[in-house]
Amino acid sequence: MPGTNAPALSVSAWQVISAMTDGVVITNPRGAIIAVNDAFCAVTGYALSEVAGRNPRLLHSGKHGREFYARMWSSLLRDGGWQGEIWNRRKNGEIYPEWLTISSIKDEWGHTRCYLGVFRDITNPKLNEERLRQLAQRDPLTGLPNRRFFHERLRRALSGRAAAERIAVLFLDLDHFKDVNDRWGHAAGDSFLQAVGARLRGCVRRTDTVARWAGDEFAVLLNPVSGRRDADRVIQNILRVLRRPFTVHGRRTRTSASIGGFLFDGRTAPRRLVDKADRAMYAVKKGGGDDFRFWTPALSLRHGLHGHEVSGRPAAHVRLPEGRRLRRRFQRAAFIRQRRRGRPAWADGGGGAEVRDLRPALRGV
Repeated sequence: MPGTNAPALSVSAWQVISAMTDGVVITNPRGAIIAVNDAFCAVTGYALSEVAGRNPRLLHSGKHGREFYARMWSSLLRDGGWQGEIWNRRKNGEIYPEWLTISSIKDEWGHTRCYLGVFRDITNPKLNEERLRQLAQRDPLTGLPNRRFFHERLRRALSGRAAAERIAVLFLDLDHFKDVNDRWGHAAGDSFLQAVGARLRGCVRRTDTVARWAGDEFAVLLNPVSGRRDADRVIQNILRVLRRPFTVHGRRTRTSASIGGFLFDGRTAPRRLVDKADRAMYAVKKGGGDDFRFWTPALSLRHGLHGHEVSGRPAAHVRLPEGRRLRRRFQRAAFIRQRRRGRPAWADGGGGAEVRDLRPALRGV
């Protein structure tokens, strides 16, 4: 539908433009709209009489900043055209994505006669793209990030953290979840997991990540934390929240969780963070659950919620001796290490010397 100031085009040209399923808008060199086709009106909701003489910026969605439009016009003036994805706003206020191509129409002397914009509403393809992205990154049952997305978030957290910032990785397993499935069926179990996921989301900040790992296992990324005490507060809150009764399909049930944690020390390989938190969780599980432990570089798990000490599964999968026997071997390794350095073992304050290599103490166990 050409306006009164529309460029002189043949009848056949206007017929082609009018019949196009893509939206078409034509402006004069100053940017005032002089013609649109029916597809433009159908997509935007505006009639020609409502937009004639106005600048296309009336369609701006607010999603793009000045820099975006500056680059668009720079390309248009330099190259005679621009093409790309842009978000615009319909007359009813709805924001939608479109693929837009703008061309500068020039006369035989190279002067700009008008600008031609051709666009296509890509709402449905974008929705399909978003659905595929959700399937790739989200657990379909709980809507939480999945394992793959958790690793991506962890990678970003590690690469973007400041030197003084710390992060904590938690690995959580529900206690006695199998009883819910066995007693009330898998549908009830699914509803239960959804409720657990919702509670976990409420225990963390916007900067943190809660992911469903598999089955009744969840992983949590705390980013950042000031230290062990900061992470302890979050974990104790999670345990407290999960102890509250759940209502599943009209039935009340209770649960608890076994939680293992690892506080990133700047030295551990990223791929091993979750593994170490998993090992700590395993130790809690063996101790009866409803508690938490942190994995430490010394391969010991200390200071749980109830103040007792538990040894986790060390990386070498050997069983450490306990009590006096373990202490004697550590002291012997420290003594040998200090003798090799040429100074007495008590130079570091007695039997508390740091033991970095435990292999001599473990040999023969």
